[in-house]
Amino acid sequence: MKQLILLAIAFAANYFPLHAQNNPKIVAQGFTLGLIGVDLDAQGNIWATEHGTGNDDGQITIIDPAGNKNLFMTGLPSTYNQAAGEVTGSFRTYQMPNNRVLIVIGEGTHEKSEALLVVNKSVFTPGTPLTLANVEQTIKLGTYVHARASPQSDPFHATWDPFGNIYIADAGANSILKWDKNTGAISIVKTMDRFPNPLPFGPPMVDPVPTKVLLKPDSSFYVCQLTGFPFLPGAAKVYNLTAAGALSTHAEGFTCLTDMNFDPKDGNLCVLQFGEFGMVDSTLNFKLGSAVAIKLLPNGKRDTIAQGIGGLASSFNFDGKGGLYVTDLVFGQVLKYDLTSSTKESVVASASVKAYPNPFSEQVTIEYSLKQAASVSFDIFDLSGRRVVSFEEGNQSIGSYFMHWNGTDGSGQKAAAGLYVYRLTAGNELVSGLVHLAR
Repeated sequence: MKQLILLAIAFAANYFPLHAQNNPKIVAQGFTLGLIGVDLDAQGNIWATEHGTGNDDGQITIIDPAGNKNLFMTGLPSTYNQAAGEVTGSFRTYQMPNNRVLIVIGEGTHEKSEALLVVNKSVFTPGTPLTLANVEQTIKLGTYVHARASPQSDPFHATWDPFGNIYIADAGANSILKWDKNTGAISIVKTMDRFPNPLPFGPPMVDPVPTKVLLKPDSSFYVCQLTGFPFLPGAAKVYNLTAAGALSTHAEGFTCLTDMNFDPKDGNLCVLQFGEFGMVDSTLNFKLGSAVAIKLLPNGKRDTIAQGIGGLASSFNFDGKGGLYVTDLVFGQVLKYDLTSSTKESVVASASVKAYPNPFSEQVTIEYSLKQAASVSFDIFDLSGRRVVSFEEGNQSIGSYFMHWNGTDGSGQKAAAGLYVYRLTAGNELVSGLVHLAR
């Protein structure tokens, strides 16, 4: 995706408590290769897709309901685009009929980049990951796109209609593509129109990058977009798209959308904002913690169903029991929100966490209350996402507690003045916030 991945620099401090949302729970972590996609299969396993580091090292991991991780596939194409300053590679994994898995591979120079790959998961044995040698079918989208004089092809999301035809959001070609199951032919359904950039910096025209095409019950589609640099707030839209290519606005006023899904409990459309872009100190960049998942209600209102994501969120998905799974690209975690558990009490209530004085010069106190006994730890990060210092508070019982940070790093050296992120982990729940160190 154009100038998107790994642009994280700062943290947004805006948190709004929601009556129906608990703190996110960490389902799996330790993903260091660019966690993008999250999918779920019929057995309740989570499929996490990482794009790699640019060295053909993308991979897919299966996380079983008990939290155990198994590498499903390694060695997937991964390319570093120096001009854009981003890594592209394996973005998403989808479950298909007949034990097949569809893998979306983004822009790159590998022979299997800019393509859809199909593998048979029934040949997988835990402990022995599949490789590119196990690919049964390669649908080379880039060959078609480049033949039409487009310099870029960057497949990011896919869906298929009831007839097995696959529709792809190509974030490089700025188009929705179709692969015909019967003929194997690839065609462009719709190319997104550019629009003038109203700001005094950046390109004269903005590229509205399509990031997801989603099949609707009436066999037409929704399309969401991540508007290109300078990533204008409120400029992203959700469109209606027919199979014939007719495009109309369904909803607007969003910022940097990267995913959409239907809530299986009520059928309402939900969208994911990757994060907000704007001035951070003296730099324009994405703000950590500004990602949100939003439900579009039939009456036109919108409900924020997930926030408090520490980094930036590239994808989300639902299970059939009201669970919402979100990938945190920056911190390499799969987070879960239980959207049906508003009556359940979180281990630590977000509203009970307070940092004072803030700004601080000598010491900040972070106060929190536990509603259940839990193992507690704190991590302090700078605005680049680098961990500055960690505190292990150990097992704590129900009650109120305080944690103090004197503005030094793990070696006792004074940290530079500026903004810092704290992350409180209580059990497997997360609460994040922002503190300002003023020297």
